[in-house]
Amino acid sequence: MSATRRFYGRISLVSLAVLAACSTPKPPPPPPAPPPVVPTIRPMPPSNAAEGMSLPTKDEEGDYLTPNRKVTSNTALWHVRMALNVAALNCEKYGATARNQYNQILTVHRAVLTDANAAVDRNYKVAYGRAGVGSREQLNTIVYNFFALPPVIKSFCPVATTVGAKILAMPSGALLANAPALLKELEKPYQEFYAAYADYLRRLAEWQSRFGGTVTVVVSPTPLPPPPVPPGEAPPPGGWSPSYSSALEKAAPVPTDASPAAPAASVTPGLSGPPAVTRTRPVQPAAPTPAGPTLPVQPLPAPVE
Repeated sequence: MSATRRFYGRISLVSLAVLAACSTPKPPPPPPAPPPVVPTIRPMPPSNAAEGMSLPTKDEEGDYLTPNRKVTSNTALWHVRMALNVAALNCEKYGATARNQYNQILTVHRAVLTDANAAVDRNYKVAYGRAGVGSREQLNTIVYNFFALPPVIKSFCPVATTVGAKILAMPSGALLANAPALLKELEKPYQEFYAAYADYLRRLAEWQSRFGGTVTVVVSPTPLPPPPVPPGEAPPPGGWSPSYSSALEKAAPVPTDASPAAPAASVTPGLSGPPAVTRTRPVQPAAPTPAGPTLPVQPLPAPVE
């Protein structure tokens, strides 16, 4: 009897051990991994531009005000020449095309460029008198600095060579009519840069508000003052009126007895590429005629070496 009790007692102990093992809860699963850390990258200015740049204000059409606004055809052509001069001096790292084109343009279109220069001088003389020379030089400096803006040079150079090829492919007599459109094409990279910089300022303000940037951010820098506006087209002496028209200028009507001007030299048709580079000396100002006023004439620059 005692042996039977001991047997059943052992069975009970084994059963209790099995039941205890089955009733032990499983350990909880490990906690989920933390989400990956996403770096908060501070927006940077486009094209490696400086921080805190001031932008021009916009006109009623939404374009940024530049020194190329409200220009006559003669002034537009002269600004195109200055833009290509900047390209000839600053685009050498991308090849010699801009420099070669500029030298060719000075040779092929020398006459129309000289006439445009004289017309712009006359405009300033009529508008400002003796102060006209200084006023024109002031605008020239602003135009050069505008086209030489370092962050835009890389995107400006291919546009400049495209415009240079167009100018070499057209006759001189068509330059004045096409000058405003060519100038707008040369200005496009700068308008796009200003828009990209304005977007950078917007993203920078958003970054600061979301991530608590500790850097003081100037979201709306003081806008640049509007550039000076060149004078309108002045009637040349002798009653001659220009044979071109522009939406931005008020040209006098052409006299009935005026004869059309002889076409200027143009690129020889049939060439597969631009003409060969011809190095010439700078155009010297013509001696003033006794009947006309004595005006300072800015000579064309020497070809870029």
